[in-house]
Amino acid sequence: MRPWWCLVFAGPALAIAALAEPAMGPRTSRAELLAMLDPAGPGLEAVRDALRAGDEAAAAAALARHLRTRTRPTWSVEPAAVGRNPRASVSEARQVMRHRLVSIGIPWQFGETVDWGFNPTTQPGSPWPANHEWTWQLNRHASWLDLAKAYHNTGDEAYAAKLAEFIRQWIRACPPPSDRADNVRGSKWRTIEAGIRAGSVWPEVWPRVLASKSIDDDTLLLWLASWVDHARYLLRFKTAANWLTMEANGLYHVGALFPEFREAGEWRAAALERLTAELDLQVYPDGAQIELAPAYHGVSLHNFLGPIELAPRTGFAVPASYTAKLERMYDYLLASMQPTRRMPPFNDSSEGDVIRYFETAVRRFPARRDFRWVLTDGREGEMPPAPVRYLPFAGQVFFRSGWDRDAVWLGFDAGPYGYGHQHEDKLSIILTAYGRRLVAEGGVYTYDASIWRRWVLSSHAHNVVLVDGLGQNRRASPRETWVRRAPVPLRWATNAEVAVAEATYDEGWGPEARRIATHTRRVVYLPPDLFVIRDRLVPADSGSHRYEALFHLDAADAEVVGSGVRMAADGVGVHIMGYGMAGVSLVKGQTNPVVLGWLPDSSRGYGGVRPIPTAVFRTEAAGPADMAFAIRPHRDAETAAMPRWVEILEDAVTIEWPDGTRRHARWSWLPSRP
Repeated sequence: MRPWWCLVFAGPALAIAALAEPAMGPRTSRAELLAMLDPAGPGLEAVRDALRAGDEAAAAAALARHLRTRTRPTWSVEPAAVGRNPRASVSEARQVMRHRLVSIGIPWQFGETVDWGFNPTTQPGSPWPANHEWTWQLNRHASWLDLAKAYHNTGDEAYAAKLAEFIRQWIRACPPPSDRADNVRGSKWRTIEAGIRAGSVWPEVWPRVLASKSIDDDTLLLWLASWVDHARYLLRFKTAANWLTMEANGLYHVGALFPEFREAGEWRAAALERLTAELDLQVYPDGAQIELAPAYHGVSLHNFLGPIELAPRTGFAVPASYTAKLERMYDYLLASMQPTRRMPPFNDSSEGDVIRYFETAVRRFPARRDFRWVLTDGREGEMPPAPVRYLPFAGQVFFRSGWDRDAVWLGFDAGPYGYGHQHEDKLSIILTAYGRRLVAEGGVYTYDASIWRRWVLSSHAHNVVLVDGLGQNRRASPRETWVRRAPVPLRWATNAEVAVAEATYDEGWGPEARRIATHTRRVVYLPPDLFVIRDRLVPADSGSHRYEALFHLDAADAEVVGSGVRMAADGVGVHIMGYGMAGVSLVKGQTNPVVLGWLPDSSRGYGGVRPIPTAVFRTEAAGPADMAFAIRPHRDAETAAMPRWVEILEDAVTIEWPDGTRRHARWSWLPSRP
C-alpha cells in the first residue's frame, strides 16, 4: 500500500480514501481513549467526574495521575525506585542518546531524527547482504529499553527525555495499518514486532519511566493510545505458530496491564483462547513444537507462559488446564538437551541454554523431581529415567550414556520438514561428549540474502548423504507433509545392551527434487561410547551413482587416518571410521564449487562463520550401496580403539576389535507410538 501522501495527487476519489487513514499516529484519539474507559473502574472516579463535566483536559490529567499512582497491576520493577543503582552500565544508552542504534548486531548512525523504516543493509554499496530483519527488529524498541534502564538506574533525566522524544516521534510517524497485517519488508508493524513490543519490551520500559518529569501527561497518554492501537491491531490480525504466540501474548498483556478499558476483557479472552488452541495445534503429543527448531520451541514456550507469569501481578487467573498443557513442552527440552544443557541446533536453532526454562518448570511443576534434578545439577530431585529418548512425532531420537554433563550424547533427526525454519537435514546426526560438541551441523545463520544463508539451509551444512553431489529437497514436497498428524515412520529398539533407530529419506534430490535414490539410515548405539551407522542407498535406476556422507567436525583441524578421520581439541576428540568405501577426504573452508566445511560462529560478529574440517566419505555403485561407520568419542589426545570391521544385520550388530575380540548385540524392533 502506498502512503497517503502519494495518493492525494491521484484524483479526488483516491484522495478521499487515502485521507481516511491518519497521516500520523496514534489511530486512537484522545477523546476515544477517554471514552473507552470503564466508568465503574476503581480509581477512575476523578476521570469520570471530569468527563461528566465535559472537561476533557481535566479527565486526561486525572487519567495520567491514576496511571502513575495505581497499585494494581504491579510491575517487574518498582516505578518509584529511581536512581538506586547509579553505577550500572549505561554504555548502550549513551550510544542511543547519540542516535547510534544497533539491530541484529549491525550499528547505524542516524542523524537528527531516527528513521524507523530505514535499512542500512539494502542501501547501494552496503557492506552487508540485504537483511530485512534490520528494520523489523529495530522496531522491537530495544533502544527504548536501554534508555529506560539507564534512567531508572541513575535518575538522569536526559535518558528519559530522549525516550520521550522517541515515543512521540515513533508513534506520530508510525500509525498502524487498519486494513491488513503489515508483514512486509520495511514494516514497523509486522505482527510479531507488535506482539513483542506489547508483550515483552514496553512492559519493561513503561514502569521504569513513570516517575520521570520528562514523560509528561501528553506523552504518557499518547503512549497509552498506542498500547490500545496495538491491542486492536493484534485482535484483528493473527498468523500462526510461534508468531501467533508472540502476537497473542502481546494482546493479553495490554488487556491485563490496562484493565481500565472496557475492551480489556475481550483482549484477554481472545488472547487466551488463541494461546489455548495453539497448545494443541502447534505442540505435538511428544512435546515438540511443530517448527522443530528448539530455539523457536523456547520462543513459543516463553509466550505461552506470558499470561501465567502475569497472574500474580494482575489478578487475572489462568485455568489450571492451560498450565498443565505446558508440561510436555518441558519434557521435550529435557529429552532433547545435550549434556552441556544446551539445545540441539536442529533447523534454525542456536544452542540455547535450557536451564533458564527449568527455573520456571520447577516453579510450575513442583512434583517433577526430574526437572529439579536438571536445574540443580543433581543436588536435589531425582535423575531422569531412560537416557535414550524416542519422540515419535518430532521424529527425533536422543541417545545418551547418562544425564551428567560429561555424558556421551547423539541426536538423530528423522522428523518431518517442519512448519517453518526448515533445513534440508533429514537423517542428520549431532554428537556431543565429555562436555564438548564434536560432530556439528549448521544450526542458525542470520536471515539475510547471502551465500551463507543458502548454505546453512542446504544439506551441505548437515551430516547427511549427498547423491550425485545433490542435497535433499523437502521444500518441493506437499506442504501438508511438513507437519505430522501421526507418528513418523521411524523404527527403533532399546534394551540393556543396545539402542537402535532407523528412518528413510525418499523425498527427492536437487533443485528438481528428482527421485534418484532412497536413503535409509540406521543408528546403533552400544553404550557407553560407540555408535555404528549404516547408510543404505537404493537407486531408482540401474545407472551408477556417487554417494558422499558428510560429517562436520567442530575443531580447527583433523586428519585422515586409514579409512577414517579423527580430531581432538581441548582434550576431547572423536574418531570416525568408514568401512567398504572408495575413500575419505577432509574439506575445510571451501566456497567453490559448493560451500562446504564451515560453521556459523556468532563470536565473530554479525554473519560470522569459521572454517572447520568436514569429512567426506565417498562411494560409487550401480544398484544398492551400503556405507558403514563407527563413531567413537574419546577424552584425551589419543584415539580410542576402533572396530576392525562391523556387520549390521536386520536385528543384530557385530563388531570386531583389533585384538580379535568381538561384541555382539541383538534387538527387537518396537512399534511407533505416540
